[in-house]
Amino acid sequence: MMGFVGCNDSVLCFTYFNDDLYVGGNFTQAGGVPCNHLARWDGTSWEAVGDGFNQPVHALAVYNNELYAGGDFTLSGTESVNHLGKWNGSQWIQVSTGIDDDVEALCVYNNTLYVGGDFIMAGGSMVNHICRWDGTTISGVGSGFTGGMMGQVMVHSFCVYNGSLYAGGMFEHSGSVDMHNLAMWNGTEWSSIGDIGGAMMGQNVVSALCAYNGELFCGGNFGSCGSMSANNLGKWNGTSWSNIGTGMDGSVFSLAVYQNILYIAGSFSSAAGTPVNNIAEYTSTTGIQSVQASYIKLTIFPNPAGDIIQVRWVSEKSSQVDLIVSDVNGRMVFEKKSEVISPGIHQEDIPVITLNNGIYLLTLRTGDKNYSSKFEIAR
Repeated sequence: MMGFVGCNDSVLCFTYFNDDLYVGGNFTQAGGVPCNHLARWDGTSWEAVGDGFNQPVHALAVYNNELYAGGDFTLSGTESVNHLGKWNGSQWIQVSTGIDDDVEALCVYNNTLYVGGDFIMAGGSMVNHICRWDGTTISGVGSGFTGGMMGQVMVHSFCVYNGSLYAGGMFEHSGSVDMHNLAMWNGTEWSSIGDIGGAMMGQNVVSALCAYNGELFCGGNFGSCGSMSANNLGKWNGTSWSNIGTGMDGSVFSLAVYQNILYIAGSFSSAAGTPVNNIAEYTSTTGIQSVQASYIKLTIFPNPAGDIIQVRWVSEKSSQVDLIVSDVNGRMVFEKKSEVISPGIHQEDIPVITLNNGIYLLTLRTGDKNYSSKFEIAR
């Protein structure tokens, strides 16, 4: 991976939109550029996205080819944007009449944007911590959620699995139906697939949901999933719950799939008995393992480029390396296959004189892993 100067405080969310990476969080600068809790990375440099926001951004999503941001904010510059904003290409605008408190999660389901968080009111109506936006109107989703421990109620995470929307967080009821911290929406009503609870310390919460290999993975701070003992991580196969060994010895904050591996991030030092440092990987065949450091370090020079780019990489073990250049449409415009190379520093000059000005993606492929970085041709 190509390194870059990052943000001056924590990053809480990110999404990909119009070929650029957008990140939101607690920061006010990215790469030294003032950006007010939201920034765009185009593969070369950081940029602000309009005026940003006056408080942290907790969630980002793309809906109907438009970028949405949710968080703890109430302003973008001098304009009122109460907790949910839409980017119109030049500025952030408030969605409907806004939301009355913090937005924690965004998810697109059945061509509708679902919004979860710490709020009661949205679009002028009582919605109880969850609402949906169809591009025109904000409305509630069933009865929403109530009755969290010590009065705390929040929707913290979403996931679409087997045609239904799952919401996780801190809650005890939807209307008159008991459902502790995890609920399933089938498009008509909320139902429970088993209580999530039994935390040894702190409050029970579902912080992360992710579909992987036909199962729904659930992470957070808890000790059980349904009737199954599960320390901070469990999985649902559509019928029953199961644990992943002894689970994690601390809270899980995030789950994500990359190259058919489930990555688990949080505040833990042991994962199913394996020593780890706050991040672990899981596959159905190998179970939980520590995450190994990348053995390829990739740089491109110059960037922007003219007629030639110089690709340098450091390999920590022997491997066969293929170099591929693709345009923004994913069309391969250059490929070079190599023999097996030894560990060490390597360099390859790639002619790009025949390519038009624009953004391209260089991919270094080795075995079953790809390492990519954007570069620009500008003459």
